[in-house]
Amino acid sequence: MANRPLHIGVIGCGAQAQNHLSVVRELGDEIARVEVICDLREERLEEGRALWPEARLCRDYREALKDGDLDLVIVVTMPATHAEICLAAFAAGAHVLCEKPFVTSLEEAETVLAAARQANRQIQLGTNMRYMPGPLYLRDLLASGQVGEPVQCTIRGCHRNPPIHGPHYQLAQSGGGVLASTLVHGLDLALWVGGSPNPVALSATAKRLFPLKRGSTVSTEVRQNYDGEDLLSAFVRFDNGAVYILQGNWCAESVEDAHGFEMITTRGTLNSSPFSVLMDEGGEVIDKTPGFEGDAGWGTSIHKQDEDVIQRLRQNRPWDMQDQRQLYNLQKIIDGCYESARTGREVVF
Repeated sequence: MANRPLHIGVIGCGAQAQNHLSVVRELGDEIARVEVICDLREERLEEGRALWPEARLCRDYREALKDGDLDLVIVVTMPATHAEICLAAFAAGAHVLCEKPFVTSLEEAETVLAAARQANRQIQLGTNMRYMPGPLYLRDLLASGQVGEPVQCTIRGCHRNPPIHGPHYQLAQSGGGVLASTLVHGLDLALWVGGSPNPVALSATAKRLFPLKRGSTVSTEVRQNYDGEDLLSAFVRFDNGAVYILQGNWCAESVEDAHGFEMITTRGTLNSSPFSVLMDEGGEVIDKTPGFEGDAGWGTSIHKQDEDVIQRLRQNRPWDMQDQRQLYNLQKIIDGCYESARTGREVVF
């Protein structure tokens, strides 16, 4: 592929898809081209056309994949459709970059990952936060042994109001509420920074505070379809001895928005947001937080992620930011939390 531009299809054309479409345009036609854009809604297709007027437009993902000429498919739909689209993309010979959440069950994850192996295709989630300088620094710092070993990590994913800009609150489309749609981002990042340990057991509780909270602020349609959890707590144990505490809340009063993790290690404390590195040195708490130059924001990290996966495909190099074990473990924790919350019992893996 190094001698020609990568052929890309984008399935789903909402806000995040616009980011991907922009990145590919910025990389240049000699690197990659968006050949087809797919979405159920005509207005979103028109938004895609504004960035890629030469791309083919369609409303059915099967139509997008029928020619089998795509090298990479970027899946930006709701999770309920991820598994079937990924399977179809592998069958059409494409690699897949799939936005989080991955799929709606561990069974679907097993099916998709097995299909990727059988087709000799790669799959990676939208893990763009792993490309931010702060998390990269924390991961390398932990791997170096300078801050000791992870002991405890608290992960928060909180909103003042439920994210009703999309049907994340509707289980038939999202597969889960605050955990699957919000906490998953911080959970994935904390697992990666912490060396990607394997979960061994967990306990979780989940509640729905809506519409007692925030119900009067949304439309009747949202109230009628809202069936996901919006408050979740979990305690997860890992094979390296670390414990992760998950706290998700879509109706938070104490914070406007709070996302990220605090990781306690045997020699210090690492925070993803606000970013900080605090160390115990001879009994003194020392601030070892480095400074970073340049843009460390969301848009830049998406650009770095997409450029990385595209250039690696063109150079026939494997993707190395996330492997199948990490992806499977993430889904295992999500499913385990929902099972524990439903049964009231600890889940042991």
